[in-house]
Amino acid sequence: MRFAELAFPTAVRQTFTYQLPESLTLEPGVRAWVPLRGVHAIGLVVKVHDTKPSFKTQPIINVLDPNPIVSQEMLRLVEWISTFYFCSQGEVFQTALPSAVGIVAEERLIGVPEAKRPLSQEALSAAEKTLLEDVDSKGEEGWSLAGLKRKYRGRQEVKAIASLKKKGWVQVIQIPKTKVRSLEEVIQNGEYAESLSTGHSHQTVHPIHPLTPAQEQAFEPIQQALQKEHYQSFLLHGVTGSGKTEVYLHAIHQALESGKGAIVLVPEIALTPQTVARFERHFGPKLAVLHSRQTDKEKAAAWFSIQRGESKVVVGPRSAIFAPVEDLAIIVVDEEHDTSYKQYDPAPRYHARDVALMRASIEQAVCVLGSATPSITTWEGAQQGKHTLLSLTERPFGSMPKVSILPMQSYRSAMNGPLTVELYSAIEESLERQEQSIVLLNRRGSASYIQCSSCGHIPECPQCSVSMTYHKPKNMLLCHYSGHAHRVPTRCESCGSEQLEPKGMGTQQLEEELQILYPYAVIRRMDRDSTSKKDEHVAIYEAVKKGEADILLGTQMLAKGLDFPNVTVVGVLQAENELAFPSWRASERLYQLMSQVAGRAGRADRPGHVYVQTYLADHEAFKAAEKHDYMRFVTHERAVRQASTYPPFCRMVTFHVKGRQAATTIEKAQALGQALRQHAGESNVLGPAPALIERIQNRTHWQVSIKVDPQSKASQLYPFLDRIIQQVEGIKKQGWSSVRLNVDVDAVD
Repeated sequence: MRFAELAFPTAVRQTFTYQLPESLTLEPGVRAWVPLRGVHAIGLVVKVHDTKPSFKTQPIINVLDPNPIVSQEMLRLVEWISTFYFCSQGEVFQTALPSAVGIVAEERLIGVPEAKRPLSQEALSAAEKTLLEDVDSKGEEGWSLAGLKRKYRGRQEVKAIASLKKKGWVQVIQIPKTKVRSLEEVIQNGEYAESLSTGHSHQTVHPIHPLTPAQEQAFEPIQQALQKEHYQSFLLHGVTGSGKTEVYLHAIHQALESGKGAIVLVPEIALTPQTVARFERHFGPKLAVLHSRQTDKEKAAAWFSIQRGESKVVVGPRSAIFAPVEDLAIIVVDEEHDTSYKQYDPAPRYHARDVALMRASIEQAVCVLGSATPSITTWEGAQQGKHTLLSLTERPFGSMPKVSILPMQSYRSAMNGPLTVELYSAIEESLERQEQSIVLLNRRGSASYIQCSSCGHIPECPQCSVSMTYHKPKNMLLCHYSGHAHRVPTRCESCGSEQLEPKGMGTQQLEEELQILYPYAVIRRMDRDSTSKKDEHVAIYEAVKKGEADILLGTQMLAKGLDFPNVTVVGVLQAENELAFPSWRASERLYQLMSQVAGRAGRADRPGHVYVQTYLADHEAFKAAEKHDYMRFVTHERAVRQASTYPPFCRMVTFHVKGRQAATTIEKAQALGQALRQHAGESNVLGPAPALIERIQNRTHWQVSIKVDPQSKASQLYPFLDRIIQQVEGIKKQGWSSVRLNVDVDAVD
């Protein structure tokens, strides 16, 4: 008798063993319909074997796919992610597969057979009767539970679902979603044809521009690696506007010439329509775009197009790393430093850059990590020989913009609203020249902080060297790493001034003030609120590109990949806000933001000028950004990290504890902290302490972090974490069942 190991979309990390009936044949990578804990569920077969287990097994009911929907290489990658990031394989598959071919069964509401129903409907409410009639009209097929809730959203019929179940009139059943074969037929019949559109015409495919000598020099090692068809990783360090994308295009073109495929990861696809458009112009119908704002049908259409080999080039955010590209030759991770490549919740809490490197290794492909401001972890990897370093140090057309750091202490009597007179005049002059400006308000998250308006000092934790969060109701400063807390001081601990002020300003308020300062200017705002609707970001981008806006205002998203040749002035307000975010990466993020936003000013024949308003003009990140000197910053920051033993000189693993009862949650977080200290040592454990946002949806969140040897591989890290979890499991009876514990390996904050 043969057996199969199946993975399910639950947090249980082990696979489940089932009998394989003689009437069924299957191979790893297909989905199966099986009994599970009293119900039926979809599992993905990860292994088939002949080893009979010591426990009783149940038979597989049915196989849902005629052929594997997951390749052998992808199965290996998923297993690695499961082990390395301490999650279940099913959780990874749930992220990797579109819902149309996922492993989550569909819940449907059907009527209870007549013989088992109550005798009369007289006791039913009007809403219950309406719902019951609707369900009965669908017969044995029933209603999709999710669809029914959408239909009656906000009405009494939604509440009637539960009451009818309780009274014995309806029941919820689980069925497998549509099989792959029938979905392919639907797509081939044209139902999803429109879904494949990525918003631009595929009619004309433009040739790729020739490379400059500097770009050719960077491309040559990548070209040689592609010809060898062996794994190799590169770090392409190029200043903004140096032509990194041109190098990517040539490398992908070579892969296509060999009949192979490519994946290009970009930060938050919705924010970079320009990047997508460039790839579309050159690869036309061979390109597929994957991103979170697509409908389920659009995702399914793109996924099948990739799987069938019709689309050979995939562009998308972090989840695109799971695209079913056959004969993968190259993976490009553009702006590899970007934090959006890290998945936080739910599991798997993976980093797409590291998954890209592993997938390239498994499939013997080339991986190119590109950035003007590489993460210090990646830079350190290149210095150690893990990646081959390639450099583009100059813009082929035009010079780097001038950066002026404006110390706010010197402009107290020289302000025009929120702008220094210098920045105000620069924007005014750009309007007179019919040029455009960008104003970026550096506002991260909801964390408040205290700053001295005399010297710019922001209080830091004496144990962690990260800024302390201001809790206004209690007038307290709290470190979200160590838990250290104290009252807000009456005087600045740096200069003795009494001018301590809470900080924070919103983009909407700034928009109103700019409109007063420039009444005849057309101002467009790009932030989370203004781009919440689908394609709204594209509309704003197109308006600025066409010259229909004079000033583009927004948050950090403005620094990501937008290229407007007519923008000559960039202003950054509250630039030091990044340092107020309680993270050991705050300085790195600040430098990256300053460098990226500077890249938005001036291209070709139009010189650019960047004005940075800050109270901390002497901070190393600003000094390095002013000179466009990445090496200066990375040398300084590396020394700081080494002295404090932060990544890349350790690996951070964070345990998140959350529960509805605050006292119980805190108690268990403290118990976890003690357990970690026993295994890892006092100096390697941070916390326990409240999470950055301590209470979310009536749940209390605490965290404990440990520092692990940076050379630890999954085979070493997994047993260590497993011992900790087993210790927690062993004391479940003491109250752990009321809290949840999540593990974040290689945490970035």
